[in-house]
Amino acid sequence: MDYPRSSVPEGRAGDWVVDRFEIFAANGERPETRPQWAISPPGIYTRLRFGDIVFMTDQRDEWWTQRPAIDQACARGGQILLTGLGLGLVAETMLETADSKVERVVVVEASADVIALVAPYLLQRYDGRIAVEHADAFDWTPPAGDRFTVGWHDIWDNPADPSCPAEEATLLERYAPYCDWQGTWSEQWRADEAAARLAR
Repeated sequence: MDYPRSSVPEGRAGDWVVDRFEIFAANGERPETRPQWAISPPGIYTRLRFGDIVFMTDQRDEWWTQRPAIDQACARGGQILLTGLGLGLVAETMLETADSKVERVVVVEASADVIALVAPYLLQRYDGRIAVEHADAFDWTPPAGDRFTVGWHDIWDNPADPSCPAEEATLLERYAPYCDWQGTWSEQWRADEAAARLAR
């Protein structure tokens, strides 16, 4: 599956920035050292960053490591829960993919500045099909009666950080009563990286 690049407008809110950047040949890496899914073609890309810390891009590896959530959501349909807004790429792909059964996406985002940068674009484009909640994913509780077919957690800038597994477990446990299926981007990233190392 080949995913589209972000069309979220560039902007700044506080220390958060959405901007475009250019990739030249093969990400600066030799193609034989990385799996094909981790190599972005030359071109113009979009990133969300906090100062110099990049939280999300629309590069190929980002898409690849999000695929379980997208596949599950498109197949199961219904209402989807995402923790972490980022560039809104996961929500957009769930709503745009041909034959997707997704009816509505609820996104929980802790940063008011990220919401200010990204949410207006999404809310205008997907009027009534997406909701953005300003809350910490570790504290937020879905409204009474709400149920999600898929819960996907993507709140980390560095999925290799040693603190990730404990935080993943906390989120998975917290939302287990509300979700039929759950996963985390950081765990999937580590699994894909491990598979890539074994394949070399």
